[in-house]
Amino acid sequence: MKKITLILACFLFFNSARGQDLIEKICISICDCVDTIENMDSLQRKIDRCVPESMAIYFDSDEDTDNPYFSDVDTLKRTMDKVMQSLLYYCPKIKEFILADKEEQFYKMSASETANKFYTNASDALGSKDYKKAEKGFIKAIKEDPGWVLPLDDIALTYRLMGEYKKAVKYYSKSLKIYPEGTYAIQNQAVAFTYLEDYERAIANYELLINLYPKNPEGFYGKGKNLFLMDDLENSLDYLFYCHKIYTSQKSEYVKDTDNLISLVFNKMKEKNQLEAFYKIAEEHGIKLNGD
Repeated sequence: MKKITLILACFLFFNSARGQDLIEKICISICDCVDTIENMDSLQRKIDRCVPESMAIYFDSDEDTDNPYFSDVDTLKRTMDKVMQSLLYYCPKIKEFILADKEEQFYKMSASETANKFYTNASDALGSKDYKKAEKGFIKAIKEDPGWVLPLDDIALTYRLMGEYKKAVKYYSKSLKIYPEGTYAIQNQAVAFTYLEDYERAIANYELLINLYPKNPEGFYGKGKNLFLMDDLENSLDYLFYCHKIYTSQKSEYVKDTDNLISLVFNKMKEKNQLEAFYKIAEEHGIKLNGD
């Protein structure tokens, strides 16, 4: 049985499982079988039990006797691979658990006390806006512990604050190579791409953020903003209205950011005589607006 830790890597390259009815049924059956998750070991044990049990249900059913998903050993193996690749798409509770476990694993201090010392001093310098000192300290921490994402993320932030966006992108990429699901690096690299006016790559990051963390409004806001900068106003509105509803439900102070950006979209669509489309999209999101 594939280890559960491999599933997330598959998920990152899995665009959509729509249309795979049998795969979907098996994945949902596995998700129902996996009830409570105490830790990674318990999840692995349940996956090892639930995957073959769920596949057996459809393998043994009369309606799927001649199904090409189970026709021989090789196709059965390919079916299992598809199930494992699709599982997180159909089972958010497993995906959320794995992501939370990885976040705890990677966003922690180093096992090297020397690296921790360099990092702490650099963080203090960053807080004091002494960017050159922060840069030197983070570089020392990275040399001491090259596999530690925190100094990689923070030296990238340092470069972004210094206006050195290409360097920021470079170090966020180093971080993401170690921890591909890192919220901080995905989101802040997207910001650096936006400053570089590389809107398509910024959007790709925000789409990954939405895919991995659909409850995080920043992915929707960031994609909406970059679509606006690309003058794709109607699609921009879709993401901004969705983000606005999340911020509102969270009673977040960031709701004012969506208010401001939606106003900019409104003004631009008004200039283009597209207000009918604006109001239609607003209504689709359950937002009632009066006047222009």
